[in-house]
Amino acid sequence: MRPALPRQSYASGRAPRAPADDILEQQPEQIAERAADVGAERLERTWFDIFVTGVIGGVEVSLGGLAAMNVLGALLKAAPGLGLDGALAAAGMVFPAGFLFVILGRSELFTENFLIPVVAVLTRERNVRSLLMLWALSLVGNLLGAALLALLLLVPHAIGDQIRLGYGAYSSYKLALPGPALFASACLAGIVMTVLTWLVIAVSNPVAKVLVIFAAGYTLFATNLSHVVVSGAIIFVGYHNTGHTILDVGRWIGIATAGNVAGGVGFVTFFRLAQAWEKNRQAV
Repeated sequence: MRPALPRQSYASGRAPRAPADDILEQQPEQIAERAADVGAERLERTWFDIFVTGVIGGVEVSLGGLAAMNVLGALLKAAPGLGLDGALAAAGMVFPAGFLFVILGRSELFTENFLIPVVAVLTRERNVRSLLMLWALSLVGNLLGAALLALLLLVPHAIGDQIRLGYGAYSSYKLALPGPALFASACLAGIVMTVLTWLVIAVSNPVAKVLVIFAAGYTLFATNLSHVVVSGAIIFVGYHNTGHTILDVGRWIGIATAGNVAGGVGFVTFFRLAQAWEKNRQAV
């Protein structure tokens, strides 16, 4: 029987460094224990700390979207035969910069909180009210940060026509999605983000961590999944010339939020925790 790891505090947000040959040695129950530690600390923060961290995260991830819109617009203009899907496959190569800014800079996205704090609540280290407050404040902060950056991008001549083309094409597609398709796309985005959170907790090696961040960022963006903050940040800039209204944007945000939560919590967190609990049960 493998001895249980001692519980440790990660006040800095960083897990202890693991030797390179131990990267794959972390077991599900050990990862879940780390998640509970970090989750409890996230839920202990003041409301202002959570909100400001969310605003920063919204700004930073929007920068990844800006870089991706440059590539998307350039390809749609130079090679229109690629279509949106083909151009996104290339734009996805640069978008992960936004995730790197967020994760390495210690800011935070709403969708990062579908695993770590949920574990803390389910292990009764914190209560449901603190989790709901975290979700609400981080989402509002993210969307406000994205909206503030959008205001800068909407200033005439702040960005080129090529980049605006990318924002418009992306936004037109997203806002035209039927409700069920949007919800399913958002569920998939929630799954990707919660898998990313699980792996960031599991992996200590810095190179491996960057590769995990890139893989998740590329998968999310290149496949055109609907992340309430990532896609929302782009829609805030691009919807103005699509014939859609702010009410359409609000509807999109509501459905995408519900889908992100359902995908992240329902498809990843609960099954990963069930796996960890079963591992612990077998070890008794």
